[in-house]
Amino acid sequence: AGAAWSIDIEMYVRSSLVKSYNPVHEFLAGCGKWDRKQDYIGELARRVPNNYSDWEPFFHRWFLGMVAQWQGRNRDYGNSVVPMLIGPQATHKSTFCKLLIPRGLREYYIDDIKMDNAEQVERMLGRMALVNIDEYNAKTDREQAKIKRILTEKDVQVRRMRSDQYVMTQRMASFIATTNERQPLNDPTGSRRYLCVEVTGIIDTDTPINYQQLYAQAVWELEHKKPYYFNKEEEAAIGMHNRLYQNASMTELLLATYYERAERKSSNFVRAIDILTELQKHTSGADKPNMKQLTLALKSAGYSYGAKDSIRGWYAKRRQS
Repeated sequence: AGAAWSIDIEMYVRSSLVKSYNPVHEFLAGCGKWDRKQDYIGELARRVPNNYSDWEPFFHRWFLGMVAQWQGRNRDYGNSVVPMLIGPQATHKSTFCKLLIPRGLREYYIDDIKMDNAEQVERMLGRMALVNIDEYNAKTDREQAKIKRILTEKDVQVRRMRSDQYVMTQRMASFIATTNERQPLNDPTGSRRYLCVEVTGIIDTDTPINYQQLYAQAVWELEHKKPYYFNKEEEAAIGMHNRLYQNASMTELLLATYYERAERKSSNFVRAIDILTELQKHTSGADKPNMKQLTLALKSAGYSYGAKDSIRGWYAKRRQS
């Protein structure tokens, strides 16, 4: 090959005629066809010993969501559900997370996320294939709130290398998490974003994974319109399941399940007794909230308090089922 001027190289790299190289897309394109003899995604889910009956189908759904995120199939939403592996040390939780990504793409896997640098977070969202929020319980409340926010981002603003120019790029990263804490969730309103599973034994990380067929299956199922997102009923089921893992009172959980904060306008005004009556319909016995517990939960969740026609109450609205 002859010598080339630096300007020639720059013109080639920046040319609209030269397709951008994406190693993740290259890997998916080279996986071949799914043999349809085995459910490779289901087998991967079953490596995690647990007692959660919906773990396998929901993990399968999340896995398709991760691959769909890489392919850019949905430009309206990001993959906003995070499998949360809960269990003691030495159960191979972190190793399992890393093994989800084939060895040739491991540089696009990261096992920690630093939330104090917004620019690095945006870059990570646009470049990483999978982010493991390792030891989720060690994150501060502020960090957890930031994580909740970025889960739904679909596009990210990234600065070009060695440049002051920022460009919008499609988010690629999906998330998974691990924790040793039995009740790691502090925010009831965001519980449907986490697919909590309690690990009851040692995860199988020794049996080799057929990555070609694993991802060929995902691509085939996506091409044949298999759902890769959770509908409202499934999100509600996840939220109910996650009550076991909430570090919150039952009243706070009930309030977050059936109500949400609303603007301070007349149509959103609700008497406290009406909220209490509604919440009491959905529980029984000692779990039934009283007015004092409800008031504390409303204040803790940041609901606005006011009056209408000399009647005291709160600005709230029922969640859509």
